[in-house]
This record gives sequence, structure tokens and C-alpha cells, in this order.
Amino acid sequence: MLSIHINKVARLSRFLTLLVVCAGLVLGGLWLFEPTKQTVNLGSSSSISDTSSSSDPKILRLGVVSLPPALGNPYRGTGVPTIYTYRAMFEGLTFVTEDGDVKPRLATSWERIDDLTWKFNLRRDVLFHNGVPFTADAVVFAVQYLTSDEARVEPIARDLGAIERAEATDEHTVLIHTRVAAPLLPALTEALMIVEPGQWRRLGREGFAVEPVGTGPFKLTEWGEAKATLDAHKDGWRPPKVDGLLILALPDTSSRVQAMLSDRLDIAVAMSRDNILAVESGGGRGDVGKTTSTLGISFILTKTAENHPIQDKRVRQALNYAVNKDAYIEALFGGLTKAASQPSTASGFGYNPAVKPYPYDPDRARALLAEAGYPDGFSFTAQVTIGGGASLAPAYQQVAADLLNVGVVMTLRTMPVQQLIRGIQEGEWRGEAFGMNYSVERTTDSLRPARLHSCIQRNPWYCNEDLTEKINQAFATSDLDDRRQRTEEIMAIYHDDAAAIWMHEVIVFKALGPRVKNFRQDLTVLNYDEIELLP
Repeated sequence: MLSIHINKVARLSRFLTLLVVCAGLVLGGLWLFEPTKQTVNLGSSSSISDTSSSSDPKILRLGVVSLPPALGNPYRGTGVPTIYTYRAMFEGLTFVTEDGDVKPRLATSWERIDDLTWKFNLRRDVLFHNGVPFTADAVVFAVQYLTSDEARVEPIARDLGAIERAEATDEHTVLIHTRVAAPLLPALTEALMIVEPGQWRRLGREGFAVEPVGTGPFKLTEWGEAKATLDAHKDGWRPPKVDGLLILALPDTSSRVQAMLSDRLDIAVAMSRDNILAVESGGGRGDVGKTTSTLGISFILTKTAENHPIQDKRVRQALNYAVNKDAYIEALFGGLTKAASQPSTASGFGYNPAVKPYPYDPDRARALLAEAGYPDGFSFTAQVTIGGGASLAPAYQQVAADLLNVGVVMTLRTMPVQQLIRGIQEGEWRGEAFGMNYSVERTTDSLRPARLHSCIQRNPWYCNEDLTEKINQAFATSDLDDRRQRTEEIMAIYHDDAAAIWMHEVIVFKALGPRVKNFRQDLTVLNYDEIELLP
């Protein structure tokens, strides 16, 4: 029921989680690791001969929601859950920490030559998985592909849309030219995953996805229907401290909890707080990490009738005042995150610290609804995805319950991730709102979600022409201080216009087994090269 009290929601969530886990343990968990019916074997693996065995203490076993649908094409996205697989195999020129600091990766240093040109100095001791040396030509190849017509389908190409071309001045120096001033380019190049050009040319995009070759700590040896088997890249410049990596796709949260409790996983991602409590009861431990996302229920203003209540800014503000975010954050997330106020997290460049979340004020909400002409409330439908173990379902349910308290009926309609993607790309919606992360991704640029949720989007759901002009002006400026000031202004406008019901900054719970040592994460990237496994 939408009117369930928040404490009841939390207790019910914990009860159901433990019930499913216990049932799974009684029935046995061997089905999770049945040999897959179809596999692609990329060669013999000396370190992982039996991928279902847990006897080898040097094989790191990671449970994720799903493997990348595009297999080993690293340009299809940098978000969860694909990032867990891609970052084991590929690296960018830079690396961005949780604090937003840009660190060297395949590039050792960089400097800005002029408004449209950056010079990157590259590492000299790097080998691809197939033994080919990494040089500036690989960077030029990656840029040539991502700026080509063929790459229009790649999300990374859109994120790196400021890049025009690249040129190698010698084997270990590359110049990257941009179409517009790009003062944050070093952060953006973390998403510039480097592939081995010869392998891509021989196999093409689809063939390379099946047999990927990068420079990362692990190299792929086999794709299965629900698993990826990787060996350590021992000749790499960041060799891991384990012999191999087994990534298992377990879509159900309860399956990942069960696998942790039965010692079939060392690390499980996309967990909830209640999942962690269950794992801790079995001797494991939890880890809480930041992400680059703010969760919101976005209003589809461009596809909704002009006379619908949500077209009125006062109504959208009222819906924000009606939600008691602090209460559900405490109950569902143990108070470990905070209410959102804008389409960026605090780690994003241009986040506006002066913009505060809408306070919980149901009386103010009712007054605004009456002022807008809806004293008795109204109804609307919100499409949401609830998978991934992030306590999304009870959070959305509590939002609906709070809205009902001020007379507004929000009907929740669940949808698969594929339908969400169709909505974003093609404008196919079945309601007046949808749940979505406002993500700065690994670039930590607050303009990224602002551009996505604007008229710039091919099929926009929120289009404010004046705001879009401000976004374009901020995107084109070459001065960092000016860009920060402009972006902060944009964040304040998004907040005031109430483009969404701002919910909370997303956090990520991970479960760790007792063998895991030296685990660390920067945002959603795991430190694969540093993790150790105790006997």
C-alpha cells in the first residue's frame, strides 16, 4: 500500500530480504553456478580452469547485476553495472577520485596549450593484453573512432563531444584538439578507454566486443551467458595481486546475498543496507561508497498535456515540499546519504552548495496546490525501475505515500531498464514522470546532467529555452571560475523550476567476504590492482 508508514516499509524490506535468503540457503545455491550453455573461449587459462570452484584463494569472485549487453565494447557506457567489467580490462588517460581530483593513468601529465588544444604525455611502460606496446597512435585511433559517424550510437562519444581530433607528435605525446573550449578535458579523458587498434581493425566493433584487448589489470579469457572469466595481466603496468577475476551476473539481490553467505562470492555490488546486515550476520562486512548520481522523479513536461497540473511550477514545487526525504533516508539508508537539491552531487564541478533541499512542509505543499487551483489534489503516473538492490522500491513508495497525504495520487508503474533507455532515446513514455539518476558520471561535471535534462537532448522531456542557452554558454566558456559560477546558477534554476522531485544522493552498498583485503573504491571504480585475498 502506498500509505504504509516508513518504519513498516523498512521492517518489511528487511523481513523479505532475510526470508528470501534463508529460503535460498535451504534450497541450495548450486544452480547459480551451473555451467553456461553458450560460451566464447578466448584461449586457455592456466589460472582459472574451473570457474565454479572456490578452492583457489587467488581468484577474485565478483557478483554484479548484469554483464555489459555490448560485451567488451568500452564505449557503450561508464555507468553501473557495466563499469565493473570494463574497468577490469580498460583504462583511460586519467582517473578521477571521489574528491574530484584528476590523477594520471595512461597519461603521466598534461598541459593546456591554448583554449582548444591540450597536450598529454603518455606512459612508456604499458603493454596491451596481447603484448602490443601502448603508444600515442592508440589514443589517436580511439579519438578517430569516437568522432566518426559510426560512433554516433556510442554514449561515450556524446560525453566526449567536445573533442574534434587528436594527433601524435611522437610515440608518447599526443595533442587533443577540441571544438569548443574544454577546461575540464583532463577529467573527461577518464572515459576515453583505450583499445588495441590492431585488434579492433581486424575484428571490427562487434568482433572486438567478443574478443576485447585493453591495458587494464585483467584480460578476458571467456564470455559465458552469465559470467566473464579473466586472467591477471601480469605483464601490465598495474598487475593485480590475484591470479584471476570471475564476474558473475546475478540479477536478483537475494541471489547475491545467498552467494555471499554460502562463500561463492568475495564481493557483491548493488546491495541494500538490509543485505549488508544479512551478510554481516554470516561473517562478512559491508562497504558504503559515494556515487556521482542524484535520484529524482523527472517530470515529462514536453509530452504531457498543456493543461496538466505538473505544467505549473507551483505544483512541482508543492510535490517537493510534500516529501519527507530525511525520514526515508534514515530508515532505508541508515542516514548515510543526504537529500538532493539539484541535478548533481556535491562532488560535481559546479554543484551549488547554497541551494538547499526542499524542506518537508506539507502545509506549504497544500497551500501551493490550492494557489495553483488544485486544492483537492490530482493524479499522475510515474514509471520507475526498481532493480539493483538500492532500496528504490520502498523509497518510491514512501514518496507516493507522502504525496497522498497532500491529496496527490502518484501511481507507480514499474518498467525494465531497456524501456527506460527507449524513453530517453526515443521519447517513449507511459506517464507524466519517470525515475532517473541525474549523474555527473566519472567526469564530475555538473553540466553533464544539465545538458541531458534539457532541450539539447534529442527527445527532451524537459525543455526550458532560456536555461538551455545558459547551459550552452557555460559549456563554451574557457575560464574555469566563470564556468563554475555559470553552472552554479544553472543548478539554482533547476532547483527553483522543480524539474523533478529531488530525492537523495545515491550511495552504493557493497558486501565483502572475510578473505578480501585492501578493498577500496573511488566512486564506482574498484581498485582491482590492489585487492588481495587472504588464504
